[in-house]
Amino acid sequence: MSQEKLKILEMIQNKTITPKEGADLLAALEDKKDAKPPKKQAFKMFKIRINSSDGDKVNVQIPLEFAKVALKSKKGIPKLEKLQESDMDIDLEAILEMIESGMDGKLVDIQSDDGDTVEIYIE
Repeated sequence: MSQEKLKILEMIQNKTITPKEGADLLAALEDKKDAKPPKKQAFKMFKIRINSSDGDKVNVQIPLEFAKVALKSKKGIPKLEKLQESDMDIDLEAILEMIESGMDGKLVDIQSDDGDTVEIYIE
């Protein structure tokens, strides 16, 4: 018998609690024992895929929490910084807001006229 059950029975015997209160506590202990521990949630990943028309391919995958810190620090993520400076209009503040709001899935999907593609998403 567990220490908790013995303590409850002792409290009933000493009339610290009523038998009904003791029964409720024992039932709560059983419910607690039967409850399954919550599953650990896998880390969400922040992903960037860039395919240029001249054959260059970039795949970046970092933990979402790291991406938040990088974007908040204004130093950003190197590949995103280069994109922001290019003719593709990437708003890092808007991306950070989407992350902070809990969005999942594709955040950015850009296809330029010359065939360059940029995808940013959370999985």
